[in-house]
Amino acid sequence: MSDVRPSEASRARTGIPVLDERLKGGFPRPSTLLFFSDKPTEKRLFAEHFAVEGAKAGEGALYVDFYRAPQLARRELGQFGHFAPDQITFVDAISSQLLMPSTEPYRVEDVGDLRGIIETVERAIEERRPSRVIVDSMEFLADRFPKEDVLREWRRLIDVAHRAGSVICFLFINWTYRDRDLQEIRQMSDFVVEFQSSMRGGIVRNTMRISEVGDGGVQTSWIPYTFKDFIGVTVYFPRILVTGPFNAGKSTVVRSLSEKAISIDRMGTTVAFDYGNVNVMGIEAELFGTPGQERFEFIFQIFAREVSGVLLVVDATRTEDFDRAKHMLELVGPRIPYVVLANKSDLPGALDPEAIARRMDLPAGTPVIPTVATASRGVRDALLVLAEMIIGVR
Repeated sequence: MSDVRPSEASRARTGIPVLDERLKGGFPRPSTLLFFSDKPTEKRLFAEHFAVEGAKAGEGALYVDFYRAPQLARRELGQFGHFAPDQITFVDAISSQLLMPSTEPYRVEDVGDLRGIIETVERAIEERRPSRVIVDSMEFLADRFPKEDVLREWRRLIDVAHRAGSVICFLFINWTYRDRDLQEIRQMSDFVVEFQSSMRGGIVRNTMRISEVGDGGVQTSWIPYTFKDFIGVTVYFPRILVTGPFNAGKSTVVRSLSEKAISIDRMGTTVAFDYGNVNVMGIEAELFGTPGQERFEFIFQIFAREVSGVLLVVDATRTEDFDRAKHMLELVGPRIPYVVLANKSDLPGALDPEAIARRMDLPAGTPVIPTVATASRGVRDALLVLAEMIIGVR
């Protein structure tokens, strides 16, 4: 179905390692992606990130933009990091709307001519044969032309992109189409990436989830994400709880994982909380470590609200603390993903993960990872496992 050049990779990486691993290296080439929301969201961030990730890897990208002049779009894409300017080609659909000249090689002459728009994009795909194509956005066409015509030309673009071996991404927010029309659009796609935005405590939180169309395909949970200058989109967990019994090594775990960490303690014992920020393999997280003594349980309950996941730290040599550790899990609640860190696993008498799982009567399949936090051994693995559980790819 495609004319993919032998030198091209068979997958288009997202640049977010935990997602690329679940996608077996990225989205297959060729394929069709639908970036969908039913309300305004930040899905353009992910589309721009995806285009720039390809450009950074030396892949050509084609960006069809109905809302921004290419000069503005190039400046905004620069926020994602350095790439060779000639790696991203634009289809200019703005200059004709503003009655301005354009220096772009591909220009839409009349935005009232659907066939002319599609022929311009087709020509750009056939001549440039880009690895990635972004169409931003299909609601521009859906608002101006009959539904049957838009869907016909939508399929035409998919066919052209697939023949060129491209991953083509359609941004779409639905204003007018009915459910059966949306179902048809989904079925035209290989993957649907849905986006949501919500407001909590005055902070906008953005989430997405990826679903492969068809039975048995990739399905993730809602994934929180954020944007960082010169890095792009990263998976973002606003609250990971690091907890466990007294003296299990929680503060050391937070410091071991974090780029920056602070601790409020008295004579070496945490009496309020530890805080750290971590950024590893495309994952950014805020870590909150709580004191383990029962008298500080009120602090634990404050930080246990709305957590994304839990790193439960236990001393692998102290079986007498396991009941306390289980009680702390119960306080968090049954639906929160958690990983058990069997810390101090290098000490004499330390139990192995299987023995700890039995002693704590943990559900089958609960990850128990041996760690030595003082040497930063195993703690990053534990965080990555927890991230996979939260995202729903494990």
